[in-house]
Amino acid sequence: MFLKKVWLNFIRWKVSISILALACVAFAKEDDDQLLFALPDGWMEVYSDRTENLSTTEYIPVAQSADSWKEMISVQILLNSPDSQPDIMLTRVAAHFKNECTDIEIKPIELAGIEQRYPTLAMIVNCEKKKNSSFGEISIVRGILGKNNFYLLQKTWRTKAFKKYDIPPIDIEERKFWLGYISYLKICNPSNNDCPKL
Repeated sequence: MFLKKVWLNFIRWKVSISILALACVAFAKEDDDQLLFALPDGWMEVYSDRTENLSTTEYIPVAQSADSWKEMISVQILLNSPDSQPDIMLTRVAAHFKNECTDIEIKPIELAGIEQRYPTLAMIVNCEKKKNSSFGEISIVRGILGKNNFYLLQKTWRTKAFKKYDIPPIDIEERKFWLGYISYLKICNPSNNDCPKL
């Protein structure tokens, strides 16, 4: 029953992504990357900021709060960065986790079946315990290099503190589901003729 519900939600998101893609393309400049992104049902935006070269948006379930969230989706876009490389960028992300956590475990993720027009890499990060806090974190992180921008997509769970080599405190089916979600998100560029048609 759980897997059936998960599959139905995933199909609904795929339709939502297609609809959102059409809206993005309608307002896109000819040479702009477009992130084909759909927010899951029951989630809301809690933070958004844009500087000259960085756009950040964060989302959490509607039943949670910005101060005490248990799950988060974040989207960061490094603007006008066509020379960024996914391996270098994810290495920097890993270094950030290392500074923020008492100890970490990083596992590369192979994104089977993902279109490789745009270079992409992914990893899962187990953070035993955040420094100066009582909780740990598990994050699925994916980087995508577009024609103009670099995209960092992240799904994070806050959990009780744990040892990195223990069984993670997030159910494997739930992790697989969200990996599927993060994997399905993609970018396109009208100049490459790979965006959904109006």
